[in-house]
Amino acid sequence: MNMSLRILLKNVIPIVVMLAISPGCANEDEWNEFWGTGPKNQPAAGARTEETRIDVRDTIAPLVTVEGMRLNNVRGYGLVTDLVDTGGRDGPEIVKDYLFKEIERRQDPSRPNTRPAGDFLNSKDSAIVEITGWIPAGAEKGDRFDVFVKALGSEATSIVGGRLFIGELKLYAETPSGILSSATLATASGPVFVSPFNRKGKPTDKVDLTFGVVFGGGVVTEDRKIRLVLNDPSPSIAKRIEREINSRYGGLEKIAVGERTSHINLSVPREYKQRKAHFLNRILHTPLNSNVEYIARRSKELAQAFEEPEPFYDSIGIALDAIGKSAVPFIERLIASESEPVSYYASRTALRLGDRRGLDVVTRHARDPKSDFRNQAIDELGWATNQYGAGETLRELLDDADDEIRIAAYKALRRRPHPAIQTFYLDHDNVVLDVVDSKGPYLIYVRRTMEPRIAVFGRQMSVRGPAIFPGERNDGRRLLTRLTAESSDEHLTLLYHNKRNNVLSPKLKAPLNVAELIQYLCDSPRRLDNGEIHGLAVPYSEMVDILSSFCDLGSLQSRFVLEGLEDQPDSKSNDREESEY
Repeated sequence: MNMSLRILLKNVIPIVVMLAISPGCANEDEWNEFWGTGPKNQPAAGARTEETRIDVRDTIAPLVTVEGMRLNNVRGYGLVTDLVDTGGRDGPEIVKDYLFKEIERRQDPSRPNTRPAGDFLNSKDSAIVEITGWIPAGAEKGDRFDVFVKALGSEATSIVGGRLFIGELKLYAETPSGILSSATLATASGPVFVSPFNRKGKPTDKVDLTFGVVFGGGVVTEDRKIRLVLNDPSPSIAKRIEREINSRYGGLEKIAVGERTSHINLSVPREYKQRKAHFLNRILHTPLNSNVEYIARRSKELAQAFEEPEPFYDSIGIALDAIGKSAVPFIERLIASESEPVSYYASRTALRLGDRRGLDVVTRHARDPKSDFRNQAIDELGWATNQYGAGETLRELLDDADDEIRIAAYKALRRRPHPAIQTFYLDHDNVVLDVVDSKGPYLIYVRRTMEPRIAVFGRQMSVRGPAIFPGERNDGRRLLTRLTAESSDEHLTLLYHNKRNNVLSPKLKAPLNVAELIQYLCDSPRRLDNGEIHGLAVPYSEMVDILSSFCDLGSLQSRFVLEGLEDQPDSKSNDREESEY
């Protein structure tokens, strides 16, 4: 049995088992499942924490159950517009009536040229769609999440290139009419992405053109409360927990507010907004005894627990993290341990508490191809935004020979401003382009969740003829661009098809440099000083298709990597079990 599997069996699997017992014992990978960043499985209810385990003994975890950790499945109806003859006028009458009222409610009748609501619904340039999505646990007003759209009725043939308009998402209620009920929990809008790839990331002609995703298109309209519910309601215990949380993490504002004697509402501080899972884990592992002698004794016992048989490394590390900087002296010797897991988790704890020695060892793991903790270490360096050395290590790993490592380093480095990554926002919410300064082999990384983002590794990456798009692809989608280049050409020849008037442009010159090509095609249209047009607002899905085709043809000497979709719902079913701790 190799080291990775032994660590999984000793550390992660027991934690997963304990997840059903209490949220206080989950590692961050497990927590991420319930914050909308991992698989959409729901936490199961269960018994209380085993209170004798050192990592949770005398902490908040065994005293409470966490509420608000359910992924809320929300649904709604909307209209995808900006289509050309590929929409549909049919759909359930009750839905059409609902949308008619919504359009009229949103329109300003005093504005000139206001289209009647019926024009939208009776046009083949729009399609009625059902919208589904999952509001993450702990989501706050303004937080975004992906939404999925599926055309209703039988007339609509494609929603490629469309934009979702009107979308109010609610918990689905089985009403007699079958229509949505209850308060609006989120809104949804934005450009629709219909993937030209299957779920394994391979181009396919078998694409459902009536099903798509709007990256980050869902916007939460009200906070989802996270509450600590006391297992045995007690005014004194509730007050003690509230006081301990506020004194350690609250600063000038209270983040824990007790209601009655049974529960405490939690707010996530600004510095933890992007790391809610880590914050909640620290809360649950926080001891209720702040006596100096007790804290020293607990720190010593936790440090010793790292070296006991089958330790819960992650949970022990978080318990030390919850104690604070006073725990660092007790783990100093462990940082240099010959045991790889002990060394990593001790150094990770030290790094989180601002100790330079922790940074040195986590960096060593990040650079070591043989380390079982390499990916974890890279991600951890991404959160060490106040450590200059962490950023430089991540910059170095952008040149690694392993594509997975390069992408992990890129994701981590994006958490901080860094000159190695130059970002362009094209045509409002159409495409985000990251140009990554890397000396490694050319690489293109494409996101398929949360935002339409393309990362180009290598500023000088260019298309080389012969090049042709779309070639022999025949999946039924209507494309806006035709690109060709011979081996001796100094530019791509572009024909742009205006979907509104069905006019084909004269031959245009598009740049061969990939970053410049993406900007030229996807940016908002504007006329340059020399009279030329720059920016054609080509949809994200088509831009991704172009890059993939050029890589497959060899016109781009680059690896092409799509973000995985293993944990995303598909067009056949978006239904998942829901439960609560």
